[in-house]
Amino acid sequence: MKSLENTQKREKKGILLDYLITALITFLAILAYILLKIKSKDYSNDQLNSFGTYLIFFENALIILISFLVTYFFIKITKRLIENYLEKIGRSKENIKLFLIVYGYFVWIVVIFLTFSLFLKQGASLITSIGLIGFGLTLALQKPILNFVGWITIIFGKAYHIGDIVSINNITGKVYDIRVMYTSLSELDVDGDSTGKSVAIPNEFVFTYPVKNFTKGTKYIWDNLVLHITYKSNWKKATKIVEEVVQNYYDEHIKKEVKETLKNNFQEYEKVVVRFGVDEKGFFIKALYMVDFDKSNKIKREITEILLDKLKKKDISLGKTENVS
Repeated sequence: MKSLENTQKREKKGILLDYLITALITFLAILAYILLKIKSKDYSNDQLNSFGTYLIFFENALIILISFLVTYFFIKITKRLIENYLEKIGRSKENIKLFLIVYGYFVWIVVIFLTFSLFLKQGASLITSIGLIGFGLTLALQKPILNFVGWITIIFGKAYHIGDIVSINNITGKVYDIRVMYTSLSELDVDGDSTGKSVAIPNEFVFTYPVKNFTKGTKYIWDNLVLHITYKSNWKKATKIVEEVVQNYYDEHIKKEVKETLKNNFQEYEKVVVRFGVDEKGFFIKALYMVDFDKSNKIKREITEILLDKLKKKDISLGKTENVS
């Protein structure tokens, strides 16, 4: 533990020293540029003509040095801020590292291009040429670019995290990896059981299809248990039994975990919701409750077994409706 704290302290000292050195060199470069500008006013026109080439060279060199130092300082600070934000919203270290590398290269390319274009007489034509090339590349690499932008949207947005249960383009699965081009899902069937298949979803789908997130950063989902009873059965008694059984099971086995996980919104999930209605199969009773997705099928089976025993003792028949004239 102490060795870890010492390592972190050394890292912080190294970062601080790096910032101080960069700031000092930047200050000295700016000071040298100002002094050079002031000194050039003391020369006569003839002297300026003689030393003009050298002065312009040194001025340009200082401008480039200052712009690079400021960019370095800017990237260091912004990377730190971005890293803290991405860690806060629960992004993986791999995705954070990859994004920071891409971000750093992008900023350097933009700064180098803008800096050197200022010193070129044909800067405008160069910008136009690069713009046309960029437009052509955008058309040719439309899909990869959309996937890349989709990846950035996923990284900074709240569409889904690793571990979330999502449905995209009628494909449902558990997110286990987020790459630059694709999001990988462990496919699930309609009952929430794994099919054993891995599905790669292009990241551009976040722009073209609705993203249904069943867990939204937690493992808990609204699950339901539906029972059909015949017209001859006592539906009031059946509804009461379902409500008591499911609520008792919820209070005993699930409620504590839900309270610890969903502290702020726990009041919404404290009680089991029981509904009664009629459909093409007859009377139905539906119980809704919060449950850990990974345990949902096991828990549904256990509740169903308890309910079947209780309803059987009360002579309540389950199944489709009888033929009623």
